[in-house]
Amino acid sequence: MKRFFSSSDPKLLFTRRAFLIAGAQAAGGALILGRLGYLGIFRSPHYRTLADGNSVKLHILLPRRGVIYDRHGQELAGNTSSYRLTIIPAQIDNLPASLFRIYELLNVDLKDFKNILKDIKKHPKFTPYILKQHLNWEEVCKIEVNLPELPGVEIEAGYQRFYLDAEPFAHLIGYVQAPSDKDDVDQRLAPLADYRIGKVGIEKSFQTILQGVAGYKEVEVNAKRQIVRERKKHESQNGQQLNLSISAPLQKFVYERLQQVESASVVVMDILTGEILSLVSSPSYDTNLFVNGIPKKNWDTLQKSPYRALTNKAIHGLYEPGSTFKMAVLLAGLESGRLDPNFQTFCQGYIEVANHRFHCVCRGGHGFVNLRRALQVSCDVYFYEIAQKIGVEVLTQMAKELGFGARTGIEMPTERSGLVPSKLWKLEKHNQRWHVGDTILLSIGQGPILVTPVQLAQMMGRLLTGKCLVPTIKKRTSSELPMFSSYSFNPANLAMIKDGIDAVINEVSGTAYHARINIPGWEMGGKTGTAQVRRITRLERETRILRNEELAWKERDHALFVGYAPVHYPRYVTAVVVEHGGWGSVVAAPIGRDALLKTQELMVS
Repeated sequence: MKRFFSSSDPKLLFTRRAFLIAGAQAAGGALILGRLGYLGIFRSPHYRTLADGNSVKLHILLPRRGVIYDRHGQELAGNTSSYRLTIIPAQIDNLPASLFRIYELLNVDLKDFKNILKDIKKHPKFTPYILKQHLNWEEVCKIEVNLPELPGVEIEAGYQRFYLDAEPFAHLIGYVQAPSDKDDVDQRLAPLADYRIGKVGIEKSFQTILQGVAGYKEVEVNAKRQIVRERKKHESQNGQQLNLSISAPLQKFVYERLQQVESASVVVMDILTGEILSLVSSPSYDTNLFVNGIPKKNWDTLQKSPYRALTNKAIHGLYEPGSTFKMAVLLAGLESGRLDPNFQTFCQGYIEVANHRFHCVCRGGHGFVNLRRALQVSCDVYFYEIAQKIGVEVLTQMAKELGFGARTGIEMPTERSGLVPSKLWKLEKHNQRWHVGDTILLSIGQGPILVTPVQLAQMMGRLLTGKCLVPTIKKRTSSELPMFSSYSFNPANLAMIKDGIDAVINEVSGTAYHARINIPGWEMGGKTGTAQVRRITRLERETRILRNEELAWKERDHALFVGYAPVHYPRYVTAVVVEHGGWGSVVAAPIGRDALLKTQELMVS
């Protein structure tokens, strides 16, 4: 008889349970063994690193900042060795005694001893505390000799930025400083004592290539945070060197020349390459004072200076161009066809327009003047007349083509674009209509038009070459010479204007004849300008207009000059602005002459 087992058979139930339990144990064991193998073999480096975190410390290695050179290879901004004294409180048994001994060695005033001691006690015990920055070599030697009796004391070597001939190059190169909370920097580097970033000038513009790439090293330390051995090191990459187009001898010469006036700026440019050869703003300051935090006394002095010592006037100063703008007016008229090249008028010293009298620079008048003579003697009446023929729209369009009202693109921060006024601008800004009187004032570079010295230099370059010249502060090799696009200006119109400004300098009746260069082949051409900063009252005009020297400094006219050399083959241009300097022909033109003469001496030799 066949025997059947029911599902409720105790033996059968036991066998199934035993099988399931054994299988689960086997699977669990396999998972555990697999996990152990994975952790021990594949993930071992990861967990070893985590475990070593208790004894391995990462030290960031800052790179040296890239050196800045002038066009001749002269160093302008480099790095010097810097030493600082640090202590690790946890490694010092008697902190007051050690601190007192250090101060004895360094001859430091002890009046802040208690405050420093309190500050150290608040500091993490195992973290180095910087006791003194920038030790000189004598101080380093004293500490090094006594290190055996000073446990926990260490001298750390590093580098800090140093500027050679700081003042002539201050506004151009700028300076570095420790980053502030507002700066967008790598937060791993920001707390480091030696970390600096470019704050102004070229140091800021070229921060990315100058700063380099930080490295690191792993060191093993014991329980007292003493270094046992170095495990791994990844060297930092120093910043790239930067070769400027600036000529250091020319820059220093121009800076010294400007010490004869209160406040001024000069730009010198090679119009074949667009390279800036000199860019000076005066007065200046010592950029080395800023590297480690400028003392309050020095900062207050700079801030209170009436001559704006901290401002780079070459790219940030805004001025009415005065009569230097007359060349743009003539080109606008000639190119538009609204000015007959043979047009002439009679100057009696003023014109009457809309019941208002507009005076000429020559109160007695110039008599009959044509285009060439109008430039030569800077006759305002001639430009008053043609401005009404040309119209403001044509004038402003030409001003923009010559580079006014827009940044030049020079590789420097905080460059300002200036202002070219228009009918729409006046309506939006002042809620007023444009009047013919506004156009008349614009024709002599007065009114709301504002330009920078570097824009004036660019204008001269564009007028002389007929090309869309763009300035640069970087040295260009022969393979990097730019191909500037050409304007559609009629060469004959440019030649007429050049002929007129040649006469300004080289003919007896020219406004700057006294400032000419007499060396054959090195002669210059140019245009003077004087921009009023105050309104001359009717009473003054009827009696006697006060001379500049009779006025407070801030009420005196700005003196301007734009020039070029040599006359027969223009290569170099300059723009000079002397704040409240008086007559451009008297003050600015001689400075421009000296700058162009020195430029030719240096570039030809």
